[in-house]
Amino acid sequence: MTLLSQDLSRERIPVAVPDELAARVRALRRARREAQTRASRVRRVLLAPTASRDADAHVSKNHR
Repeated sequence: MTLLSQDLSRERIPVAVPDELAARVRALRRARREAQTRASRVRRVLLAPTASRDADAHVSKNHR
Protein backbone atom coordinates (compact mmCIF):
# COMPACT_ATOMS: atom_id res chain seq x y z
CA MET A 1 0.00 0.00 0.00
CA THR A 2 1.31 3.42 -0.90
CA LEU A 3 1.10 6.15 1.67
CA LEU A 4 0.77 9.80 0.76
CA SER A 5 3.97 10.56 2.61
CA GLN A 6 6.03 8.17 0.46
CA ASP A 7 8.16 9.58 -2.31
CA LEU A 8 6.67 8.40 -5.62
CA SER A 9 9.33 10.06 -7.76
CA ARG A 10 11.47 6.91 -7.81
CA GLU A 11 8.60 4.96 -9.40
CA ARG A 12 8.19 7.29 -12.36
CA ILE A 13 8.46 5.98 -15.89
CA PRO A 14 11.77 6.69 -17.65
CA VAL A 15 11.71 9.46 -20.27
CA ALA A 16 12.46 7.08 -23.17
CA VAL A 17 9.34 4.96 -22.56
CA PRO A 18 6.37 7.37 -23.06
CA ASP A 19 5.99 6.56 -26.79
CA GLU A 20 5.83 2.85 -26.05
CA LEU A 21 3.51 3.43 -23.10
CA ALA A 22 1.25 5.69 -25.17
CA ALA A 23 1.06 3.00 -27.87
CA ARG A 24 0.12 0.39 -25.27
CA VAL A 25 -2.55 2.67 -23.81
CA ARG A 26 -4.02 3.27 -27.27
CA ALA A 27 -4.02 -0.47 -27.98
CA LEU A 28 -5.74 -1.23 -24.68
CA ARG A 29 -8.36 1.47 -25.25
CA ARG A 30 -9.01 0.15 -28.76
CA ALA A 31 -9.33 -3.41 -27.45
CA ARG A 32 -11.75 -2.27 -24.74
CA ARG A 33 -13.84 -0.30 -27.26
CA GLU A 34 -13.98 -3.29 -29.63
CA ALA A 35 -14.95 -5.60 -26.78
CA GLN A 36 -17.75 -3.24 -25.74
CA THR A 37 -18.97 -3.07 -29.34
CA ARG A 38 -18.99 -6.87 -29.64
CA ALA A 39 -20.79 -7.21 -26.31
CA SER A 40 -23.48 -4.71 -27.32
CA ARG A 41 -24.01 -6.55 -30.62
CA VAL A 42 -24.33 -9.87 -28.82
CA ARG A 43 -26.81 -8.37 -26.35
CA ARG A 44 -28.83 -6.90 -29.20
CA VAL A 45 -29.01 -10.27 -30.96
CA LEU A 46 -29.83 -12.19 -27.79
CA LEU A 47 -32.51 -9.71 -26.73
CA ALA A 48 -34.06 -9.34 -30.18
CA PRO A 49 -37.64 -10.57 -30.39
CA THR A 50 -38.02 -13.84 -32.22
CA ALA A 51 -41.10 -15.21 -33.92
CA SER A 52 -42.40 -18.52 -32.64
CA ARG A 53 -42.85 -21.41 -35.06
CA ASP A 54 -46.65 -21.20 -34.70
CA ALA A 55 -46.62 -17.57 -35.78
CA ASP A 56 -44.43 -18.45 -38.78
CA ALA A 57 -46.81 -21.24 -39.81
CA HIS A 58 -49.80 -18.93 -39.46
CA VAL A 59 -48.16 -16.22 -41.57
CA SER A 60 -47.13 -18.65 -44.30
CA LYS A 61 -50.73 -20.00 -44.59
CA ASN A 62 -52.06 -16.48 -45.08
CA HIS A 63 -49.58 -15.69 -47.85
CA ARG A 64 -50.56 -18.63 -50.09
